[in-house]
Amino acid sequence: MFQGIANSTRRTYESAQRKFLHFCQWSGRLHANGSPLPASEWTLMLFVTHLSDSVRASSISVYLSGIRSLHIENGFANPLDNCLRLERVLRGIKRSQGASKRERLPVTTAVLARILTVIDGTSYDDALFWAACCTGFFGFLRSGEFTTTTSSFNPQLHLAVSDVKTDRHENPSVLFLRIKCSKTDPFRKGHVIRLGVSGTPICAVKALLQYLKLRGGEAGPLFRHRNGLPLTRSTLTSWLRDAIARAGLTGNFSGHSFRIGAATSAAAAGIPDHLIKTLGRWFSNAYQLYIQTPPRILESIPARIAQSLGE
Repeated sequence: MFQGIANSTRRTYESAQRKFLHFCQWSGRLHANGSPLPASEWTLMLFVTHLSDSVRASSISVYLSGIRSLHIENGFANPLDNCLRLERVLRGIKRSQGASKRERLPVTTAVLARILTVIDGTSYDDALFWAACCTGFFGFLRSGEFTTTTSSFNPQLHLAVSDVKTDRHENPSVLFLRIKCSKTDPFRKGHVIRLGVSGTPICAVKALLQYLKLRGGEAGPLFRHRNGLPLTRSTLTSWLRDAIARAGLTGNFSGHSFRIGAATSAAAAGIPDHLIKTLGRWFSNAYQLYIQTPPRILESIPARIAQSLGE
């Protein structure tokens, strides 16, 4: 099952399917043979209404994708086709829940500059943290592409020290980072990220080289603690929030904030949309949802429009 689906998506689908089966058992929505399949539109409407008390509308849509996958894998038609009443229920749930109060904020260049003021470059943990921050940011990486979810490291999946190459041995100007698998690469063809020097204190090349001097070249995770265990997503998020607080900033930041911030900063710097899409390895225009345009850009638009009148 789940051929061609990323591991993280597969786990989400499995969780959704378990919840759906439990709901059908609890509510008596099983067929005579004991199976919930195929599910009627009414059953799906009851299920999403049941979820709405504790699950966001965006996540409910993912749950429905898992149920659709379950049907297709078992030879049934897509249960979401032509479900107009279900669509109305979903729109109602979205309106009733309103906007999320826990919107993830972007880690932009300005935020990175503030973080840099509260870390000690000579400390191993701080060097590890700063290198991870800069790599995640300039690489437009998803948090799962440079951290692990548990303390278990799989060299076939996770970023290893052997996945880093340089353009030259002395004073390298470019680092090549090989990402072995990602959400948009379910068949694990891999992708090489090019990280060039920035010429500023906020530089992935400089941060990684400094960290690697302290880490050494032993095989294993690229980002690892002194005891050899890999840097996990939860630890990175915890360190990030602590640094954010010490820097005097507030808001909801997470490991994914680096990718959001990279897209936002690139747009603010005038990087063309097609390059942002390439840098982030987006196949669709979904990257546009990440870009959080700074107020100063929005405020400057009337003047820019007015100046174009004479052209």
